[in-house]
Amino acid sequence: MRTMRNAIGWCFTQTPTCFCLGFAHPSFVAAIHHGGVRRLEAPPGAGGLLVCGTLRARARGDFWRGALVSLVLAMIVPAFCLAADTGKPCVAVFPLSGDATPELRERAAFALRAKLDRTGKFEVVDGAKMNEVVGDQPVTLASTPEKLKELSKLVDAQIILWGEVAGGVLHVKVLDMRSADAREQELTKPVKEPTDLRFAVEEALQTIQGVAAFEHPVEQAVWDDPAALQLWEKNPNLLINGDFASAGKWTGIYQAEFYPIAIQQTLPVQDKVAIVREEQKNALMLNLSKGCAENNGLAALSDSFRIEPNTRYRISFRYWSDGPMLHVFVKGYMMYPNVKGVLVEREIYRRQVPPTGATRGKWVTLVDDLNPQHVSLPVQTLKVDLYAYLTPGMVKFQDVVVKAVGKQTRQAKDAAIKPSATRPVGKN
Repeated sequence: MRTMRNAIGWCFTQTPTCFCLGFAHPSFVAAIHHGGVRRLEAPPGAGGLLVCGTLRARARGDFWRGALVSLVLAMIVPAFCLAADTGKPCVAVFPLSGDATPELRERAAFALRAKLDRTGKFEVVDGAKMNEVVGDQPVTLASTPEKLKELSKLVDAQIILWGEVAGGVLHVKVLDMRSADAREQELTKPVKEPTDLRFAVEEALQTIQGVAAFEHPVEQAVWDDPAALQLWEKNPNLLINGDFASAGKWTGIYQAEFYPIAIQQTLPVQDKVAIVREEQKNALMLNLSKGCAENNGLAALSDSFRIEPNTRYRISFRYWSDGPMLHVFVKGYMMYPNVKGVLVEREIYRRQVPPTGATRGKWVTLVDDLNPQHVSLPVQTLKVDLYAYLTPGMVKFQDVVVKAVGKQTRQAKDAAIKPSATRPVGKN
């Protein structure tokens, strides 16, 4: 056990009549000293776990008291050491490079560490320590695994992550050295919205063996009660042009390219989105090349539509895919003034419809419920984001419908947000 070997030591007094072991906090070592506690500097490599303390027998009566203390410590300290050396794999997240602001790069690196630490399965080296490890040796996306392996030895890391945030994109490389034939894994995801960072970080971490899919506040897929069924039949579709009967009301997105989606008679060319006549009705089609699928992917984003507070909504759509993976999102927004005082949209809610893949030549219908809300801000409008990636090919959508179906089935809570303090009203 690495920490135990580095930290345990024996210290005898000038007259070796008794001795004791002391135990430490990460920043100092406490030694039992005649019923008191003495602060000592932790030795290099001790890991802040255990060091020795001394107990001097000044008088004959102290000998037995010291012997008793030493005996007790001899029994409990080894157990303390065994408990502290958890055997968890050590993970080093190197500082991220790129042309993004230092604040965004630090936030992305912190998110990687924090989410991994919350799993309880890994020992994650803190950011300050990693800055010390790197020192004046810059680590970039192009840094070789060999160089990073050498640096990671300073913290005994078995798993290393490095990368950059540049051009609104998070690019992370992961190398898990627990396997003899370990190869680096790569993930590239856009981070143009605040919630993009969360999903991008989670996808990167899920490439590590032992990291399960991250769970978000539970939303049952469909609450199919009789009242909801009646409202689904009666209420109008809030999504404008969800049947793709006309051009417009949808925006095609590929990397930095945004364009209104038009109607055409032929299939869209690669890396383009178009509305095309299909099986007696129109379909929205996304055509992904290999480069597109394996990088940013392709998306169609609807125009926003207003919603009511404390209301549950249901989305339904038909789709067909010959390969690409689907990640359909419903995003919630509020209007707020920017630095110039102009009202702009701010994304404060996101619901991911369960991901799906190829349909083997069949049309498939998906239905999902959502409870648009934020712990402290009002969700005023929604947009539907039809996103595909991972595998090249064609994806088709028809009959995208969003309707109100009753009261919300869950409420967002955050223990960190407390009601503002009230003050007594003074008299004039």
